[in-house]
Amino acid sequence: MEPRDYIPAYLEREYLASHEGLTPAARSLVHEEIRRDPTRYATTEHAQALVAYARAHEHLMFELERMEELTDQEFEKRRDRLFAETRSALHDIARADRLCIDARLVEIMLANVPIDACLNDLMKLEGEVHEHLAADPAFDDDAPGYWREDRLGGMSCAERTRTDPVMIGWLHTLEAISQLAMASARYRASAEYAQKVMRAQGYANHAYGTVLLALARLEDEDGFFAAARQADKAADAGADADAGSTDATPREPGLSDSVEDSPWYLLGRTLLLFKLGRRKNARRALKDFAARCEGGAFFLLNPTYLTPYLPVRPPVREVWELSHQAVWEADGIIVDTPDFCTWAAQVEGIEDISENFARQYGF
Repeated sequence: MEPRDYIPAYLEREYLASHEGLTPAARSLVHEEIRRDPTRYATTEHAQALVAYARAHEHLMFELERMEELTDQEFEKRRDRLFAETRSALHDIARADRLCIDARLVEIMLANVPIDACLNDLMKLEGEVHEHLAADPAFDDDAPGYWREDRLGGMSCAERTRTDPVMIGWLHTLEAISQLAMASARYRASAEYAQKVMRAQGYANHAYGTVLLALARLEDEDGFFAAARQADKAADAGADADAGSTDATPREPGLSDSVEDSPWYLLGRTLLLFKLGRRKNARRALKDFAARCEGGAFFLLNPTYLTPYLPVRPPVREVWELSHQAVWEADGIIVDTPDFCTWAAQVEGIEDISENFARQYGF
């Protein structure tokens, strides 16, 4: 979830809580003003730390995007300098406010350390944040959406989550652990952490994609299709929770209501069937993935660098970026599946689809 979404939502919640009796028109005006100038409404140290984090994060992502056309040598030099500068800024923010969880999370992720050391730091952070949340009488690990609505004063689970930066930081940390567990071949752990994220309401994410890829790698056919059904139910519950909310996160382009239409499901199903040795079914699944996921065939046959998730998978602007993300996340599984790419390139029509996409978008 992006800072531009949850930080203004938090500031608005805090403002309205201290200014009861506002008319609907006044509430609407406050909503617009906070999104236009959140700094003006950041009156506490915690709020100021959150706004400072939002600025640091926006600067980080903007500068990374500007570097895309650099040579590899220049890219690495400027990226290392940017990461060091950003870590310093985030360290100062976190020192001023330990509950600015995303600042601490991104600082950990930017450190130039082995993946196991990074995972260890992330798990320590997750434990600390969970302990803080558990001290809230309304938080309940066993409750739907992690909140007991009878203790939220009329607020829904979804609304509480999307307006609580600590809760968002915890979910971001779980998601980051899941992604790193996937990258380090801890597939069962990756699925388990992602499933925790899926239980949240009011939090837009693709954690189900991580679950599906991990189960495909584990050749767990029953678990894979059960997880897809579970994800569809979670998506339906999330849509119901977002209904009528002014803070509902807009749906990304090309993302249908069904998980079975997503590139994570379609790619995961192809990998699963291939690993199970069911080549005829795998071939049909691959053609389905290539036909329905714009750019899927291209990124599968032409591994293409993707900016690291900082802290979690970002929203996309183009439909094909979803396919890029899915293939990028599955890279370790693909590399660890002998002959998969060679086989995929030989399936009739796949190379043509890939080349057509490359010509259309100038890759």
